Amino acid sequence: MEWLRASLAALPLLIVGAWLAAGLGGARLSPRPGLVRWSVPSRLFHWVMAFAVLGTTALMYYSQIYEARALEDAAARARYSELLKIHKSLGLVVLFLVGLRFAWNRYRRRPALPAVLGPGQRRVALANHYLLYGLMLAIPVFGWFASMAYGGRTHFFGLFELPVFIGKNQDAAVLYRDWHIWLGWLLFVLVALHLAAALWHHFVKRDATLAQMLPWSRRG
Repeated sequence: MEWLRASLAALPLLIVGAWLAAGLGGARLSPRPGLVRWSVPSRLFHWVMAFAVLGTTALMYYSQIYEARALEDAAARARYSELLKIHKSLGLVVLFLVGLRFAWNRYRRRPALPAVLGPGQRRVALANHYLLYGLMLAIPVFGWFASMAYGGRTHFFGLFELPVFIGKNQDAAVLYRDWHIWLGWLLFVLVALHLAAALWHHFVKRDATLAQMLPWSRRG
């Protein structure tokens, strides 16, 4: 099963790599006339959050290789503990950036969706947007709750520790962890659909949906 866990760990990074490579090639080959790009902070938020989400997902699957041997192997147990700390810290990066992104969006309005999008597509895009943000809030919170209920601590890269207000409770811990995992799978599916839709707009519809967010897009 280790090869399967390693493959699952690599999959999120392969997806974002394909997204970046395809978008880079498409942006260079076909600049968009009259392109209205997202602001620099918005694009920075987007890509840092994307890498944090996919990176922490990949790390969690990779760490399960060590979790499976943790009971019998002290070295594997120590390695799993270190990977879990990084996983928690990256999850907090996502949680904090979601809050900052909400604050920024209130200060700086989002650019209008491309005019080629119909009313139905606009509703789907907006619903997907809010669902992604809702999941990026809920998943780290359930992970934090699970950590507390297991009796663990949650640190942010060793800089500070989150407060503990839930007592140790095995049943609650399992429940929180299950929600954390299943919502994580839902987020992964939505990110994949988000990627597919962006590439479809870029290469099939040839509109500015993806080009608006790429850091290297050229103005037409």
